[in-house]
Amino acid sequence: MFWDKVLRYVPEIVIVTNLNRYSMQNLKFCRQLRFLAAVWLLMPGAAGFAQKLQSAPAHDPAVHWLSAMTAQQEVQNKLEVMQPQLQSQIPGTAPYTDLLRRIIFYKSILRALLSGMPVEQAPDAALPDAASLGGLYEQAFTPETTLRLLYDEAVILLTDL
Repeated sequence: MFWDKVLRYVPEIVIVTNLNRYSMQNLKFCRQLRFLAAVWLLMPGAAGFAQKLQSAPAHDPAVHWLSAMTAQQEVQNKLEVMQPQLQSQIPGTAPYTDLLRRIIFYKSILRALLSGMPVEQAPDAALPDAASLGGLYEQAFTPETTLRLLYDEAVILLTDL
């Protein structure tokens, strides 16, 4: 019932259903094409229900953030471990880009902490830097799952979980 209403409003895209020129088999193909066009048109609406990155659990009483000095030390230790690994990677490869994104992310967190930003806000502030690894053009192509993994890793590092 619903699809009949939707299909009624989907324009005839390529195939004109003239029964004199086309057989019943082509008519079925036309219906299938209209159905696929309707599904394609409805997909952006379904994307609106996709899960978005949640903000830091800053106000969650169960989360105990490290002090600013301890958090700075933890991030510096993490960077000291990651930076030598970058030299063993081949520039331009996926592992190199992933490691470079992690290093930029943690350097951004460290910069935020050194500027006096609260520990619970630093991972949120660092996400745009991690996403824009190659400039603004790359920011749109950074997968949300990659940013979610970086964010979760930083929350684990900066809390007493």
